[in-house]
Amino acid sequence: MQFILMLVVCFSAAAGSASAPAGSAGVPAGTQAEAPALPGRAQAPSGAVAEATLYSRKIQPLFDNRCLACHSCFNAPCQLNLQNFEGFQRGANKLNVYDGTRLKSVEPSRLWIDAHADEWRKRGFYEVSTSKDPDQNLFFQITQLRATAKDAVITKQVADTHVCAQTMTDYQLLAKNSPELGMPYGFPALSPSELATLKDWVKAGSPGPDAEEFKRQNTPSVELQTQVHEWEEFLNQESLRHQLVSRYLYEHLFLAHIYFPEKPEEFFRLVRSKQSCAQGIQEIATRRPNDNPGMKKFWYCLKKFPGTVVKKTHIPYQWSPAKMARYKELFLAEGWKVSALPSYESGVAENPFVAFKDIPVKARYQFLLDDAQYQVSTFIKGPVCNGSMAVNSIQEQFYVFFLNPSSDNMVLSQKYADKAAGLLMMPGVWGSDVDIKETPLFYKKLVDHRENYRKLRIEELAKLRPEGYTLKDVWDGGGFNPNATLTVLRHDDNAVVMKGAVGDLSKTVFMLDYPLFERLVYNLVVNFDVFGNVSHQLLTRVYMDMIRMEAEELFLTFLPSEERLSYRRSWYRGLLTQAKMSYVYPTVGSAVPTGIKFNEDNNTKKQFVQKVLFFHQNETVRGGWDLINWKSLEIPDSMQGQWKVKGLDKELRKIAAVKAEAATPFSRFFPDLALLNIKTPKGLKIYSLIHNKEHENISWILGESLRMDPESDTLTVREGVWGSYPNMIFNVKENELAAFVTQVRAMKSAADYQNLVTRYGLRRSNAKFWSFYDDMHVAMRKSDPVSFGYLDLTRYELK
Repeated sequence: MQFILMLVVCFSAAAGSASAPAGSAGVPAGTQAEAPALPGRAQAPSGAVAEATLYSRKIQPLFDNRCLACHSCFNAPCQLNLQNFEGFQRGANKLNVYDGTRLKSVEPSRLWIDAHADEWRKRGFYEVSTSKDPDQNLFFQITQLRATAKDAVITKQVADTHVCAQTMTDYQLLAKNSPELGMPYGFPALSPSELATLKDWVKAGSPGPDAEEFKRQNTPSVELQTQVHEWEEFLNQESLRHQLVSRYLYEHLFLAHIYFPEKPEEFFRLVRSKQSCAQGIQEIATRRPNDNPGMKKFWYCLKKFPGTVVKKTHIPYQWSPAKMARYKELFLAEGWKVSALPSYESGVAENPFVAFKDIPVKARYQFLLDDAQYQVSTFIKGPVCNGSMAVNSIQEQFYVFFLNPSSDNMVLSQKYADKAAGLLMMPGVWGSDVDIKETPLFYKKLVDHRENYRKLRIEELAKLRPEGYTLKDVWDGGGFNPNATLTVLRHDDNAVVMKGAVGDLSKTVFMLDYPLFERLVYNLVVNFDVFGNVSHQLLTRVYMDMIRMEAEELFLTFLPSEERLSYRRSWYRGLLTQAKMSYVYPTVGSAVPTGIKFNEDNNTKKQFVQKVLFFHQNETVRGGWDLINWKSLEIPDSMQGQWKVKGLDKELRKIAAVKAEAATPFSRFFPDLALLNIKTPKGLKIYSLIHNKEHENISWILGESLRMDPESDTLTVREGVWGSYPNMIFNVKENELAAFVTQVRAMKSAADYQNLVTRYGLRRSNAKFWSFYDDMHVAMRKSDPVSFGYLDLTRYELK
């Protein structure tokens, strides 16, 4: 009944917003154009600009700096995606991609993948560049409206506005009744020179790159062509072993922005092609990377990323000769055999434990561990721009550890792996259109399989580790890999993954083994379809609940058996939640011992984390101390000499990891993510102020606001931009930081927070907003060019 009620309530839930684009002449039909992101403000270059390069030199930089703050990925208003000319040419669509109530799946609308040029018109997209006359051009008029109605007040965030003008008649009604919808929405208008640039472009027919410019943009740089060719050769070898390994790599890397160290600002996508890479890439567009490609022979190719990079979908992944050697060592050194390649049939393709059973488990698991931050990030950013389906099923901040491959049940016993494979089924097996009437039965099947697997796992553990797990069973990164400890920090419906233990001791901790790690990737990334129906999305979400609870349970097996239940109860408070846990997730293996010795103070979670960080993992693996946030964690006496907090960190430590209790409630008034720009003599330093909102439990899809624990809220403060959707930007000079911190600590109300914003905040109405915004992006690119991507402002504070 609880599940049926949850399903019924889901139908009444409001959906989010959508995204896509439109345009006119330029790129040859069926092709893609890349418009590289350029730093700084969009200024016209001096002298005449050839029409062939007009778009990439003038217009795309303007889009990057003024439009991508809203218009990129699926959450772009009206699906108008301006990451490159093809997005502009595609136009807009009134369909909401993030529709959590649709009964039937919809056709995918992934820019650069699902259609090209005029094919988009058949899919309901309409042009936004409607005329060479700027007075009759829909795109230009909506952009100019912001300048003529600059005092119009906005009252809604982008996700809550669903007006998509399709004709000039629509525009005239919009301008009359809703002038606040002029672009950029809710931010200062484009400057006169920027509007003039757009106007001249529109008069010229809104041209895109010509064929020669297009070819230049989509051809790998000379420095990279040899490596690209070598990787494509490696991926397309004919042996069954190579084919299986390439399929495994593709299904895990299809979201990656692959780059090479020789030219780290140039990114590629790994795609399947209908013809050889040398003949010209013809990408095979399937809903999922594990769907049948529709042909027996196809090729894996590296395709240049065709648009400007935005932070919310940017997951960089490095390839190099060393990485290829590592793949060969992991997957091809041993003499395992493949008798036949796995099919793409239901029940096989969606289950990696079945599809890839011939690849040694240890190789698969070590592959995931090698780049664990990337793999975990795929479900956080993934194909959906934000992780709303998954992210509200996790805590606001938690550490992630991994089971040592040599201790994993599946690695240790092939017989066990074969038994477990069928029990590890995931919702993807039922596709994108799950019959609503069958959903409760499917849910019960998932629960039954999961419970049988839990029992099997505990039985195997008792055989293999009768004395329980010890510290040696925690992966130590091999003594050199900094992916061994990760931290996930959530900001509402999106999150980031950092290396190391960031923030103070987390409430819960994930311990991932191979089955958990692989299911996390396949359930939320490979098998998930953002265009699927309500039941597909719901089952994906509830299965993530199961993964979360299993990861917490595996962590608890390292603690004394007599304390596990009390920890679990503290994580899942509330009578209804306790009842659900007893029914859906009863305790299993509560008597299994631990091989770790603890002191008698009973704070065993803290003891265990400290043992891992300070004694089991070396400094290379665990990373540096979190000098700003660590307060509950206690540095061993032998390491106290390394604990030196000074400068900006010393001041910011005063507001980090402070519980929002009666005397210090300031953190609860902060938004999910604020960026603090500190102007120093050496340049701009940016810190992220992340609001960790504590919950009584996170075991329900809806009603999150009813289960909050605001007195336990804290701020995590970290140098760098750790999030894609800032809600507020603060600007302070270095000599003002102490005053800023003092004012933060004195906050007792929402009014006090607004006073802080008035003094230091960058309100969206500030006439100099774009100047600060540009400077920040320049600093971001300079400090971390590989991870750089433009920020999304769709959640920026309204006032």
